[in-house]
Amino acid sequence: MKNCFYVLAFAVAGFAGSALAADQEAVKPLQAIAFELADDNLRQFGIALDAANLAERVRNNLAEWQFPLSANGPFSHRLQARLGKVARRETPVGFSFSSGNSDPRAVDFQKADVLPVTCSLRDAENQAVLIERESTFSAHALDKDVLPARIVDKLVDQIGTACLDVLEHAPLPKQPGRVRTELFKPKWMPDVRVEVREIPAAGGAGSSAQPAAIGDEPKKEVIIHNQGNPVIFQFGHERK
Repeated sequence: MKNCFYVLAFAVAGFAGSALAADQEAVKPLQAIAFELADDNLRQFGIALDAANLAERVRNNLAEWQFPLSANGPFSHRLQARLGKVARRETPVGFSFSSGNSDPRAVDFQKADVLPVTCSLRDAENQAVLIERESTFSAHALDKDVLPARIVDKLVDQIGTACLDVLEHAPLPKQPGRVRTELFKPKWMPDVRVEVREIPAAGGAGSSAQPAAIGDEPKKEVIIHNQGNPVIFQFGHERK
């Protein structure tokens, strides 16, 4: 008989995917972005979903983050999202609560029903893919016993979260400090957002010919922005 367990876990590895090789000097800046949602796998939730309505809501949410999403062309880039099929996979980035087999050797250990969302950014002229990433989200809020309006709202949040991650990691020139939300006031917040900040050395680089002390070395700060208070991790010689 299987033992049941409950786990509150977090993942900080980031969203899966890869930025494709691109010549930074040859890539044109984001001027007008078209957002497109494929109708793949929209029927798996047991309700009628309007891809055009979902796309419009996602586009409006992303525009609040000061990206030039537009309903009208001409476009410089195309942002394209596609839903995968809900599957039993590793728990997604962020915090998750699940129950299941307590044996770490079991095939379903720390697995959950997740929805993969793939988002890609293309050059509108030559269709070259600049970046493509897959994000996974808990499918618990997409069960067939959930109200249809709630499912639509959740899909809008999850698709927007995946594509915001792509826009923030695109190999394009970025406005300094653009990701600092204290500089603007978006009404929409993503399901989860992972931010990595470089913390400079305390003494400043190149200020002395002597090697820096261990405590003065540069560090990284990883912030998981859940829909609530952010969780901050610092990585350095202390291994926090």
